[in-house]
Amino acid sequence: MRLKTALILGGVLLLFCGFKLVISATVCSSFFRVTLDARFDRAECVQVYYGLRPVFDEKHVRGSALFPAGERQSTSVTINNHVARYLRLDLGEHPGRVQLYGLHLTSFFFPERHFSAAQIAAAFAPGPGVDMQLAGDHVAISSSTEDPYLVVQGPLTHQGLFYSWLLPLLMAMAGIVLLSSFSPRSFPPIADLLGQKRSSAGLHFAVLDGIRGAAALLVLAEHIGLVPGGVGVVGVLLFFALSGFLLAIPFARNPERAITLEYMRAYMRRRLLRIIPMYYTVISILFLFRYKNPDMIRHYLFLQGDAYLWTVPQEMFFYVLLPFIVVVVALAMKIKKWLGPLLLLAGLVVMNHLSHQGLATLYGNGEGRPALIGVFMSGMFFSWLYQWLREQPFWQGRYGTCCRRCLGLAGLAVLLLLLILGFQLAPGLGSVDIYSNYGVNGFLAAFVLFSAVASGPSLLVAVMSWLPFRAVGIVSFSFYLLHPSLITLCDELAGYYGNWSMGVVTRFLAVGLLSYAFAAVTYAYVERPFMK
Repeated sequence: MRLKTALILGGVLLLFCGFKLVISATVCSSFFRVTLDARFDRAECVQVYYGLRPVFDEKHVRGSALFPAGERQSTSVTINNHVARYLRLDLGEHPGRVQLYGLHLTSFFFPERHFSAAQIAAAFAPGPGVDMQLAGDHVAISSSTEDPYLVVQGPLTHQGLFYSWLLPLLMAMAGIVLLSSFSPRSFPPIADLLGQKRSSAGLHFAVLDGIRGAAALLVLAEHIGLVPGGVGVVGVLLFFALSGFLLAIPFARNPERAITLEYMRAYMRRRLLRIIPMYYTVISILFLFRYKNPDMIRHYLFLQGDAYLWTVPQEMFFYVLLPFIVVVVALAMKIKKWLGPLLLLAGLVVMNHLSHQGLATLYGNGEGRPALIGVFMSGMFFSWLYQWLREQPFWQGRYGTCCRRCLGLAGLAVLLLLLILGFQLAPGLGSVDIYSNYGVNGFLAAFVLFSAVASGPSLLVAVMSWLPFRAVGIVSFSFYLLHPSLITLCDELAGYYGNWSMGVVTRFLAVGLLSYAFAAVTYAYVERPFMK
């Protein structure tokens, strides 16, 4: 009991300190308006630089209206309640004289703060070439250089009982109450990671979760700038092939499902509910509140996919085509069992050719993008091949063991080849460049998936089943949709609060962890409820 009490008190104290730091930085040092009471000997505008640290840049500056020459006037500069722990007052652009009578800082959260002439003289230091003297009811400032300025010498912050002490304490206690009722094992991302996840066909391939997570991290690494652009393409090809493989598995196990109306209705319902809730949430945030209504509507209808969202209309296109494909395969298999997969193989070759010729395109970023249906169909083809192998007696015997080992090594070699192409480390292989021949490379990506599930225990499976890969893989859709916004957020937080430009490795780690945290929450409360 004493240990539990000590842990609770320690948790409250830790959360209190964290909330107090956040509130101190974002609330107690935030100001809405800076008002100057001054007289200039020439017509000038004042610029106010603000920030958490005494390092200023052009991103965090606001300008005033014109001060007329020789007249005393109060003019306000609105800084929209930004953090202004440190201020720099640029008193025009030219040398001259200024009489500064007072300074007022207005906050939404605290009473207005007033600086008299004496307090300005004590709190601010002049910049180079600027002389500042207290002269009765004003500060006399003279400058001999361009862009004269004053800089506050210490942090500007309010102290109040509620915001500084009571609010952090209340938030800490609320946090402990929430955490005490939280069960990690029942949290959907963790529960699914521990083996409770099952597909509609009753299957679950843990290694494919790992491959999906690795693919998401490859895309993140490209967007961060940690790796060349082609590496992210490898991740996307793996995503598309994964969709084809997993969605075709139920039909490969039981081709009759393709001509069962009830099953096909359930299939389409699951696909729509898998994509729409999270996707529409992100689209609404990205477009609705920026008044980009035409773009928003086209994205809602899956007719447009800008920036990294280009992959979602592709996926929806695949989902719509799959029922037609599996019906053709099922009917062909009624004639000859091998005829269906053979038609599927021929179809993916044809679709890759049509895409390369620009005859099958989807819209995004102001241009047509090839519809990569051939990559999706490659995944479908290998799902049928996998199911066929499972039905063969030799695959479980002595010769099958040898074949599985070779298949695992081949899958690992092909994955390494795709990464070499993505990293652009083999200029002599230009004919199969990761960009120019996505049909072949998509087929190779599908082969990697096939080898991972068909080979049994192997080095490829061991690497791709690594727990962090699987954890990201389970929440990969949310991870993919959220990570670009979180890249921007991390960069702005580092620059705004720390005056720090992160290196690519640090950015990858920070954004990766933050993206996983956000994705775990949206997976649990936006995606998962619709997947039941």
